Amino acid sequence: MTDATLDRPDELTEVQTILTRTGLGLLAGQADLRQLPGRNRNWICTTDTGTRVFVKKLQGPAAASAARVRQYLAFEKALAKAEPAALSAPRLLGADPEAGVLVFTCVEGGRTGAEVWRDGGFTPELAYSLGRTVALLHSLPVDDLLRDPATNPLLPSEELLEAIPLALFESSSAGELQVWALLQNDTELAVALRRLLGREREAEPVAAHCDLRLDQFLVGDDGVHLTDFEEFRAGDAARDLGGVVGDLLYRALLEAAAAARESGESPSRARMVALLAEGIRGVRPLTTAFWNGYLDTAVPADGRLAERTTAFTGWHLLDRLLAGARSAPRLAALPRAMAGIGRKALLTPDAFVATLGLTEVTR
Repeated sequence: MTDATLDRPDELTEVQTILTRTGLGLLAGQADLRQLPGRNRNWICTTDTGTRVFVKKLQGPAAASAARVRQYLAFEKALAKAEPAALSAPRLLGADPEAGVLVFTCVEGGRTGAEVWRDGGFTPELAYSLGRTVALLHSLPVDDLLRDPATNPLLPSEELLEAIPLALFESSSAGELQVWALLQNDTELAVALRRLLGREREAEPVAAHCDLRLDQFLVGDDGVHLTDFEEFRAGDAARDLGGVVGDLLYRALLEAAAAARESGESPSRARMVALLAEGIRGVRPLTTAFWNGYLDTAVPADGRLAERTTAFTGWHLLDRLLAGARSAPRLAALPRAMAGIGRKALLTPDAFVATLGLTEVTR
């Protein structure tokens, strides 16, 4: 993970307060404290007992942060009921729902799946391991307490397809408002999203991460660890699978377009479509390996899992369009072209299953 500069004078005090509240002792020293980037406040440090820890303080409203900590604790409860070492995750040392704080053992030398991708080391063998890891997660026991509708993932949302609330409108960038206008005025897409959400509700629930991307995998010398279970609940396996396949596809499409820019090429629309098609073909060995790793390890999948996974892959590209628009005054051609691929995957997922390599394997 890449370090970030400590940006607040009370940084040491804040981390020390967290360690004290969770009963983990004192900081060993200022020089050892490192802040890490992310949407939450994250640090690595050493306690006076010599334990290296990863400290996470969730950002956002206190009630929402407390709920997310409780969802992580639900994951820990499910993990404790499973076979020993069935799934590898950083060990939780302390949690404080009221403060929105989680503290873990530090996975030394671990790199996220996204960092491995950026370094050019993402292989089919690693993709297969990620698929096995997700299957192990989905094999955990499902507790009825995890089925609370209040913990359902926010997006995609049937309500937001109709209209966005005033608070969201006022906080959205011009680019985000463009995306919402596109989504709300696309009748075919709205039908496809509602169909996907309906099929998600009908699917047999598994112990699901519900916010899964390459960033949530830590790759260390001792194997693959899964992290960030603040959205953990009973859900559709396809949401997790589509998140990973969608992230692989998204990064491959970005690289395909970047290669054209680096060559000085200013691609036409037809050339852009061709480049994105090359990106899909290039990532297929990885998505196939991931899918095979999952099916080789998981309980037998239902007959529509590949189709729903493909639809959630399509949603991931639309979600990336929305995320990128937060800092954009308007939508650029590349994100819109990538979102067009996501739209097609949502509208006709059965036609994209083979394209993405999500085919059955022989056990």
